[in-house]
Amino acid sequence: MPSQKTDTEHLDKKEFFKEVSEPLQVKEFSSKSIDIREREHMMQWQGTTTKFLLSAYGALLFFTILIIFLQGFKAWGFQLESAFLHWLGGATIGEVGGLALLVYGFFFKKPR
Repeated sequence: MPSQKTDTEHLDKKEFFKEVSEPLQVKEFSSKSIDIREREHMMQWQGTTTKFLLSAYGALLFFTILIIFLQGFKAWGFQLESAFLHWLGGATIGEVGGLALLVYGFFFKKPR
C-alpha cells in the first residue's frame, strides 16, 4: 500500500524544523487548517466531476457507435435515416466534448 504524501515531505529536515519551531497563533492555525480542508474538498470535487464527465462521455460514445453498427448490419430490422445518424454522431462528439472542455477549463485552469 503506497504511503500518502504530506505537504512537508518536500522539505529537508532543517527547513521542516525551522518551519515547525515557529509557534502559530490560534487564528493562523485555524485559517491554515481550513484552507487545507477547502483544498482537499475542491480536489475531491474535481475528481468526482471528472470521473462523471468521462464516464458519461464514454457511455454516449459507446451507444452512438452501437446505433451506427446496428444500422450498418441492419440487425433485428434496425433502420434509421442516414441524416439522423450524421446528426447523432456530430451532436454526441461536438456538444458533449465541448461541454467537457468547458468544465475541465473551469476546474483546472489557474485564475489569471
